[in-house]
Amino acid sequence: MFKTIFSISFVVLQSALSGQQPLTSCLAFSNNVHQTPRTRKSFLGITSLNLAKGFFESLYELPKEKGKKTVTTRLPLGNLFDSREYIFECATNMRGYEWTTKEAEELLDDLADASFGRFDSEGKSKQEDYELGQIVLVPMDWDQKRFGLGQKYDVHDGQQRLVTLCLILASLRSSFRGEKGMEDTTSELGNMLNPPKVRKDDILRIQLRKRDNEMLNRILKVELDTLNVGKELRDTKNMAVANRSVLENYGRLVFRIGSFTNEERLKLLDFLCERVHMLVCVPDTASIARNIVMSQGKGKDNEPIDDFKGLICFKYTDKEDDMYDTFDNWDRLAAPFDIENDAVGRDIISDACLLRASAVLRSKINKNGQIYAMENWLRAEMERKAMDGKAFFNNHVEPASLALGSLRDLNYIEKAFSFSQMKNAGKTGNMIAMRLTFLRALTASIGATKELEIVILELLLQSMGKGQDKRMPLGQFDNYLGHVERLALWMALVKPPASERYKRCFDFLETIQSKNDSSFSFLSEEEKTSLREQLATYEFGLTPSGRKIAAALIQRLNAYALFGVDKETTSGGVQLNIEQILPLKASTAMWGEDWPDKEEKEFWVHRLGNFVLLSKKANARVSRKSFAVKKERYEKEVWPLTINVSKMDVWNRGTLVEHMTSMLNMVEEIWGL
Repeated sequence: MFKTIFSISFVVLQSALSGQQPLTSCLAFSNNVHQTPRTRKSFLGITSLNLAKGFFESLYELPKEKGKKTVTTRLPLGNLFDSREYIFECATNMRGYEWTTKEAEELLDDLADASFGRFDSEGKSKQEDYELGQIVLVPMDWDQKRFGLGQKYDVHDGQQRLVTLCLILASLRSSFRGEKGMEDTTSELGNMLNPPKVRKDDILRIQLRKRDNEMLNRILKVELDTLNVGKELRDTKNMAVANRSVLENYGRLVFRIGSFTNEERLKLLDFLCERVHMLVCVPDTASIARNIVMSQGKGKDNEPIDDFKGLICFKYTDKEDDMYDTFDNWDRLAAPFDIENDAVGRDIISDACLLRASAVLRSKINKNGQIYAMENWLRAEMERKAMDGKAFFNNHVEPASLALGSLRDLNYIEKAFSFSQMKNAGKTGNMIAMRLTFLRALTASIGATKELEIVILELLLQSMGKGQDKRMPLGQFDNYLGHVERLALWMALVKPPASERYKRCFDFLETIQSKNDSSFSFLSEEEKTSLREQLATYEFGLTPSGRKIAAALIQRLNAYALFGVDKETTSGGVQLNIEQILPLKASTAMWGEDWPDKEEKEFWVHRLGNFVLLSKKANARVSRKSFAVKKERYEKEVWPLTINVSKMDVWNRGTLVEHMTSMLNMVEEIWGL
């Protein structure tokens, strides 16, 4: 019983991606780039490229040499689409090709209008340069023996424009095909899309991810006759979204360009090659490229978890079928939150991965280091269990995401983990669900307890045997959760610095991993004393966060009281509200007799003992009524502590202290304070 009512340092992140080969050095460009003559070769095919390896090589490696610069050059499209100096690959871009016919036609209309010229004050047509914005490229490995002189780039920004430009060029090629005297122009356009090189392997100007690349590949290689686009569109049952977008846009562009006169088409082609410019930004690494894209206000829908998805699905998964199976399963998991159908949304997947990475690396993860930390976690687990990306997703990402999603769905906790339904779980299962509900309420609303999700998720996964050699017994799991509850309450009220909170979490993980007796105390006697004093003196009603702590704590005490009589302990979807019995603005007419001293009233009005839990929130007018009126509402409640208050004749200092003492005694019984 309470004797009186009044009385790390961070673990440094591991070196990012140690052991990988560095990226190809950034090429230096000048504003005066030599343009090779347009060749007149026949259309070339292309061998299937293996996307499983290489394109994520050193993707997130930090620069090993200082002083390397990001080079930005303004180039006409004629340079970008001539020879093999610029070969584009979009396989690492998790967005895929998404432009609709609306965006494709808007680009064509802008380019066509500019190419036909604007009229000056004398009525003469005048062409002006057209700026198509910046693209961000990162150099990739290039096999000179196979492909000759040239360079391949990973497209970090500009995928939609580059693909659509290729479709416009392919549509122009289609419009000239078969016309007398246009053979050289047709060949010229073909070479822009399929740059030839004598005695070297064929290669296309641009590629998407392999599954998304089928239609673009066929169009650029002239395997898709313009006359059967409609037929292809009718057979799209199993077609990837990107393939359908490419096909629809190509069909529309062919139709639009086909309506131009021959002279207009030639003007458009010359304008594209000579007067349309792009700023080509070439940073040294993908990390720098990503920062550039984000700083421009683009890529806002791209997060580190999307890059991590690419690493798991492609770089660290060997078999092509497994790559896309994992990719599709990830998308299903990332669908809008529907926990009963195993969908939790991208944000929860991201949070789960960061929590697990922090747990494995024993480190706080800063925002700029998220992708490094997640990949180090991936590598650590792969080394420990000898698994590939698909197995890592199945054994780690998916279970952690579902467990965290279930934890954060307050009304689903008990059903999700099914502890009360487990054979022989009995009261232990109900107690676990009750503890998780309390922890969920605190970690969801009190920033000082958020780090404890690292420990809770570890315990959940061990209790379910996910990614573990042996399942943790429920009794041990319940015991550990009791310690987490007490630690959470201490963090919420004492508010230690973040470094200390992380240290406590990592110490807790070490205890779990070492399989020490779970009776180990995670709070010192001095800290327990401090917590008891905080519970007695903390002004819960003074701040919104204080009221949230009070609501979670009082719900937990009510659940404990119900648990003792074998009744439902969770809220079951009931909205939780707390009310100050003695209102903050208590009128003298209604409360003056029981609370004549203003200072005494102000001292007690925000204390824990002055709160009750309600299933329905009362408006301000009703909450300021006299105690006699409030009792009528309280006695109809389902919460036992609220009902106990309704049995009191008056609400004054004596009855408030009596009620508060009862609550603090329950705290002592639950957590041994």
